[in-house]
Amino acid sequence: MKRPSQRSNTLLTRSAVLSTAISAAMICNIAIASEAEITDPIAHGEQAHKTHCYKCHSDDVYTRDNRFVKSIDALSKQVVRCKEGSDIPWFDEDADAVVQFLNNKYYKF
Repeated sequence: MKRPSQRSNTLLTRSAVLSTAISAAMICNIAIASEAEITDPIAHGEQAHKTHCYKCHSDDVYTRDNRFVKSIDALSKQVVRCKEGSDIPWFDEDADAVVQFLNNKYYKF
């Protein structure tokens, strides 16, 4: 028969293992969910754009005659500048999706 201190150590060890396993499973689910969200980059980019970019921009900035963006590379750099200047919490994949959305809808490079 185990002493009380041995039983509590065993329970603590089992609890720690279970907690670690649950945390790992949650992390894996988050990673899988994140990948699933960007299966359609244009739709993902559109949603990110609606959530963050319309705070500063209307559609006019993309359709005006004297727009600054003249290439896909310039568009990508501008999206990153806006992201960093506004502290938008995007991953590179999010910014790339916004670039794809803007190019598909407005620029057509």
